[in-house]
Amino acid sequence: MSVIEEIFFLPPMAVARLGGSDTPLGSFTWVEDPAQHGAGATVLQPTISLDVQPQDGSVRPFLRTTLQFRDGNLLRPVAPFFELWAKVRGKPDPVPLTSTLLQASQGSLNGVTYTITLANRKAARRTGDDSCAFMAQIEVLGNDHASHALLASSQGDPPLVLPSQPIPLGQIQVIRPVVGTGLGVDLDQLRVRFTPATGQVYGPPTATTDVDPETNQRHEMVPLANRVLNQNSPWVGYRMTNPDLNHPIPADTYDGADHRVPRSFGVVDDTCDGVIEAVVVAGGARLRALARVFSAPPDYAPDRRPFVSLADDLIDRDPPGAEPNEDVADALKRVADLFQRVNETVSLANVDAMRARSIGGGQPGGRAADSPRTNDASMTPQDQPYYRKDQTDIPAPVAAAKVPFHDTAVEMHGPLADADDLALFLRNSGPHVKRLIRPPYGALKELDSNPAPQPMHRDPRIVRDRLHDMRMPPYMLDSDATALSLTRRQYDLLMDLVDELQLKPGAAPDSQPLPTATNAHLAKVLARRKKRNA
Repeated sequence: MSVIEEIFFLPPMAVARLGGSDTPLGSFTWVEDPAQHGAGATVLQPTISLDVQPQDGSVRPFLRTTLQFRDGNLLRPVAPFFELWAKVRGKPDPVPLTSTLLQASQGSLNGVTYTITLANRKAARRTGDDSCAFMAQIEVLGNDHASHALLASSQGDPPLVLPSQPIPLGQIQVIRPVVGTGLGVDLDQLRVRFTPATGQVYGPPTATTDVDPETNQRHEMVPLANRVLNQNSPWVGYRMTNPDLNHPIPADTYDGADHRVPRSFGVVDDTCDGVIEAVVVAGGARLRALARVFSAPPDYAPDRRPFVSLADDLIDRDPPGAEPNEDVADALKRVADLFQRVNETVSLANVDAMRARSIGGGQPGGRAADSPRTNDASMTPQDQPYYRKDQTDIPAPVAAAKVPFHDTAVEMHGPLADADDLALFLRNSGPHVKRLIRPPYGALKELDSNPAPQPMHRDPRIVRDRLHDMRMPPYMLDSDATALSLTRRQYDLLMDLVDELQLKPGAAPDSQPLPTATNAHLAKVLARRKKRNA
């Protein structure tokens, strides 16, 4: 008999994305463009996907040559699978938890239970009233392979979402395991699929139409069929100016915040966060696994990678006990990947609009003497030494070039997406790079009881440290609307690499070649020629 000692989900967390189509988006990965003139740009490459069979709930692997993101006007949702894995006594590595292994461990599918709990608590967070949250929970047995709707309603009084008119937050389906493989996929593995909601907004009967204060155009706020929320809920009429509530930062991110009277129209969406729990009874033991799922808006530029990803944030909060023992060449590869992602983000960023929003007219707490500047002088020749003396002035917008700050950012970052050019830039401009990169917020152990400005980290208690300026990344919002930075781990890696790339005192450039792939290849070629001629 096999003895299962532990079970866990892979992935342990996943981001689902809303979409109105009945067909989920196929799986893909990021690769460098293999075309002759692709210039190493990031492109999407389809990978093996799983198609759930409507007849019995099993899956069929497939691999397409193209990706389809929408059906007509309806976007295809991202609907992640969660697979169960097991640690088995006597085996060093985890193995897929299959129905065959389950049976060999004196278990069965009807001894497996999945519980999914989803909630949207955004309105409750603002009002401080749990009756403004809405939640769905369902329990499904391991031998039930139908798709189950996740219908959310509110508890408490008065409930925002009435039980008689719930909000759909998606669907959950337990996949039927079938002995066999397909395209290298173990079809017998236990897995579940979460399909998110379609991307709807809901409101009370009064959430009809209103005029956009910026465009002066009248728009429908909520479709008629979705005006089903409780008009008497504290969420309807909430104001971010209420001094009795603990408002999130930024506080103006709800429908109605920019109205002449900043009251909430009572509108919510069908995004959510959730937990998937699996309980497996086998061999007299009761084993438990947890996974987390986040339901988010669509990604309209999936081939552009963020420079601060969810993975970057997680490892920054729970770093390894010791960083990998890597040489300068490996460190350069990691930093080059970071700068490639920066370039991809820049290609999407309307830096002009971001700058106007963040520093236009100055910022509360900013001063004219701030360096770097925190007012309209930011990213201009008045902003030296951050704005280099040899840098061309960014022109005013004209009909043929309406976003000159964006155009300049693309021009500056494009060459740095190449590892060779990046290495040379970091060597030749080390002090400028150190000055220009905004440091992250310090860890608690780095913050003094009496806060004072520090060059290598920021302190959120210091107003100036929260303000926006031209340091990189410029004018981008962190989760609390303060100036975004790299993670601490990314920042330290970059600063350490800048130090490593500097020429040693008195050394000639030829004696200390840059650790690029080009130079490494050249060294190998020269070594082979030397050996051949010896």
